[in-house]
Amino acid sequence: MRNLVAIEWMKLKRLVTMKVILIIYAITIPLIYFSISFIAVGPLSLPDSTYQFPECYHWVAYIASWFNLLIGVIVMVFTSNEIKYKTQRQNVIDGLSKRDVILAKFAIVFIFAVVVTLYVMLVGLIFGLIYSNDYTQIFTGMEQIGAYFISTLGYFTFAFFFANMIRMQALAIILYIFSTFIEGIIGFIAVKEYVQFFPLSSFSDLVPFPIEIPMQGPPGQEVPEMFILGEGWKALVAIFYILCFISISYWVIKKRDI
Repeated sequence: MRNLVAIEWMKLKRLVTMKVILIIYAITIPLIYFSISFIAVGPLSLPDSTYQFPECYHWVAYIASWFNLLIGVIVMVFTSNEIKYKTQRQNVIDGLSKRDVILAKFAIVFIFAVVVTLYVMLVGLIFGLIYSNDYTQIFTGMEQIGAYFISTLGYFTFAFFFANMIRMQALAIILYIFSTFIEGIIGFIAVKEYVQFFPLSSFSDLVPFPIEIPMQGPPGQEVPEMFILGEGWKALVAIFYILCFISISYWVIKKRDI
């Protein structure tokens, strides 16, 4: 497996799109996180613990989750290039089995999600070490990093699935980017309790806004209670979709003539 990943990395490291997006990602996440303390939205003010343990992990994970769709473009471009230039076919001609080629792609997607998640954890850790007075909670709140990893892996597997289903790179990327808006429109007209079961919603819901905002209805009217999944169930729904995207992608690549 190490040799397979090394082969994939040799192709991936030449991807200019990846370098540009990762640089933007690496600079933007801590910059936005640092800047939010200077932003006031009406009566909403951020607590002093925003940059302290354990809240720092939740905040940085939430901010980073907004860029998952952008990071997924790297997976889209990489996968589409493989199809466009028939690199996978060349790998098979050189002696690799189709199964090895597919597993190598999945390994890259997984490693990529791990690297991005570790960076987010590092940003939260640095801010926490700088602004916290109590370091006893340094490992508290790490579940938010775990939730972010599942969310990131979900977006990456979705991008991988999309690139293999729609083999035209430009069209695949456009539809992939607009998929969030399409799901949002469907969710707007659907029963609200069902929206949390949508694929992209299940990924984004894993890292919600750190400050809980109570729902308020018109004066004199009670806000109807909604059925909301617990954190564990949200993770299971997201993992279910991840397995579905991986399984379908595996089946498509195995059946198609690469």
